[in-house]
Amino acid sequence: MQGPLPQLRTATREHHARIDRLMDLRRMRDRRHYAEVLRVFDAFLAAWEPAVIAALPARWHGWLQARSRRPFLRADLQALGVPPGPRDAGVPALAGAAAAWGSLYVMEGSALGGQAIARSLADAGLRPGLGSAYFHGWGEATGAMWREFRALLDAQLAGPGAVGDACDAACRTFDTLSNLLEISLHERTPAA
Repeated sequence: MQGPLPQLRTATREHHARIDRLMDLRRMRDRRHYAEVLRVFDAFLAAWEPAVIAALPARWHGWLQARSRRPFLRADLQALGVPPGPRDAGVPALAGAAAAWGSLYVMEGSALGGQAIARSLADAGLRPGLGSAYFHGWGEATGAMWREFRALLDAQLAGPGAVGDACDAACRTFDTLSNLLEISLHERTPAA
């Protein structure tokens, strides 16, 4: 039987590609584009983290708060002299723990992918402490944190219907972020 991770990857492939097109690694070196991406992530995380906490059992709240990269993001905005993002991100509610784990897949995966983004940003003079702490995230610890998360996905999405709920929520999470980026960047991309 296939575990949840390959199913999540397959279900979200086009949704993930859409957000990658909007963020555009080459354009992330342009400070204005980069600052706007950070503002969108700030607005998103301000609404997303409480939504995930509301959907997860209480025993996971401390775990989630300890993994929050929002303090890194706020430090980046301050370092770049950029105001925080708007507060009306419009993050949809998550219908239960399986949906929360699917949404977490998106953000935990972004921490892993952020490592490649951080390397590219370093070439543009953006480093942790100088505007790229969010994408640098946990640095060398990121791989181990991703492996831990994968094991948690296997355990938390073992129930009937859980993977389907997680896949739906992961797609909605990608779409919410993409829609916010489109509005903020004044760009349109093909929907997944």
